[in-house]
Amino acid sequence: MPASSSTLSTRLQALVKGPQFVWWLGHVTMLVCSTIFLPYWLTFHTKAGAHWYSTAFLGAIVSYGVVVYKSFPEIKFEAQYLQSMLVEENVQYFLMAIFWWRSTPMLAPMIPYATFAFFNALNYTRTNLIPAIFPMSPAGAADAKSSQISSLLRKIQTWTESTHSRALIFVAYVEVIGVMGSLILGAITFQSSFLSPIVYANFLRFRYFFSNNTRTAFAVIRARLDAQIVGNPKVPPKAIKAYEIMRGAVIRFGMAAVQQPANRAQ
Repeated sequence: MPASSSTLSTRLQALVKGPQFVWWLGHVTMLVCSTIFLPYWLTFHTKAGAHWYSTAFLGAIVSYGVVVYKSFPEIKFEAQYLQSMLVEENVQYFLMAIFWWRSTPMLAPMIPYATFAFFNALNYTRTNLIPAIFPMSPAGAADAKSSQISSLLRKIQTWTESTHSRALIFVAYVEVIGVMGSLILGAITFQSSFLSPIVYANFLRFRYFFSNNTRTAFAVIRARLDAQIVGNPKVPPKAIKAYEIMRGAVIRFGMAAVQQPANRAQ
């Protein structure tokens, strides 16, 4: 906790000098710009809101760039090192943020980043920003204001801890159904590049290997599709055969070998 004896200006100056403040600003940028972009998407004016879309992903690039830089301060141009780097979760989201930044504006890709940004920004606000603005009184000193701030911080922590896991499950389904569905629809209707679903499929393959929530989402979706198609007597045999071929192709692609990230020396 910041010392209550120091001035507000001193505490804030110390706060903004750290890279984590830049990380927080990136998340806030993603949140604000996503919120502004939403009405454009709802009214089918996504081109008019393209600036907010691209700015949102610039914020994501900054946030994940800070994390990637802290994790890999010295990049080694060695095959094993680069492979372990490219399969790291934050590197994957950083690269996809760059991809989305230059892509056709869509709402679905923003949702996972905005969800992560909300929890990360809120956690930083709880642990750093609020204590810097409202520092705690010295231990043993009775202060009603400090008690109120402490109570608020505990409530924020309790709420985030109770909802974070559900948010991750929500993100997994959005990534599998919402984002991929939007990309396929966009490719079919010539609203986005045909390469986009291919690029994103490779990202999902990594998520499948390294995320329990993503694997669960795929399993639930497959079970429901099997029940609706394979187990449905009303579906023609040729349609069932086509579905099984596509399902097999997806499974083979998803099960292609992915190198596990190596443990980096601390």
